[in-house]
Amino acid sequence: MFTAILDANSPFHAGLPENDQPDKLVTAGETFLTYDSTLPPEQQSPFKDDIAQLLQDCSPQQDEFKQSEAQRTIASENLKRFEEQAYRFLQRIHLNLKSYLYETPEEAEEWGFEVKQSTRNIMMPSKKDRLKVLSRYIAKEESRPEAERFVTPDLAAITEVRDQLQERKKRIHSSHVQRKSSRVARDATLQALKDTLRAAGTVIIVKHLGRVISPELGKWGYEVYERSSRPDNPNDAPPPDSAVDEPAIDNADTNGSQESGTLANVVIRATRNGRRS
Repeated sequence: MFTAILDANSPFHAGLPENDQPDKLVTAGETFLTYDSTLPPEQQSPFKDDIAQLLQDCSPQQDEFKQSEAQRTIASENLKRFEEQAYRFLQRIHLNLKSYLYETPEEAEEWGFEVKQSTRNIMMPSKKDRLKVLSRYIAKEESRPEAERFVTPDLAAITEVRDQLQERKKRIHSSHVQRKSSRVARDATLQALKDTLRAAGTVIIVKHLGRVISPELGKWGYEVYERSSRPDNPNDAPPPDSAVDEPAIDNADTNGSQESGTLANVVIRATRNGRRS
């Protein structure tokens, strides 16, 4: 990679939305193509087909990510409702066992409840243990003659809540995996889109704007603002050391000995007071 220094003293900075603003980044790409298509064919960007393909890839990936987010939210809310039902059942079961096993509380362990040895108190299970305790309680009750089982709460109702809890936990895990997978794919495409738009911006500045950073870049969808401020987020404005928004360069060759064969590797950097930063 090499560094191309253009319009070092420009009062303007040109950049792109961040990757955590996918809708804005996609809009920037769409604006680029819309304006680029109004130019004569010989003046159109050599990156137009790449940008069009990346935008096409972004759409289903973004839809899948949003869908997985919605599914995760729904599954989480449903899980909360069943966890609340399970807690209420466990409270009633706990009271039953305290009364039924008043003389022998240690036997509560057969129903899945822990007993504190020093006080012989039957303990309520923690949130993470509720499903396990419910399952042990159900197994214990099913092993007893029907006439000896606790009448309330209803065993069938407890079993239904336990089964729903298991199912909801599986769904949350599945939606988490889907969300993570779709986000990885989406973020990779967004990064490729941003990199391509950066490279395309380099060509625009050189071929259309006389190597000058100009508000005209806004026609292609780039954010152009004065170096001293950025209207949408003045506190996070990048330092005035880049003409087109770019990532940090590790081990960049600054003596000009390294060459690049593609415009995609061109990074435009401005200077302070005529000196490279």
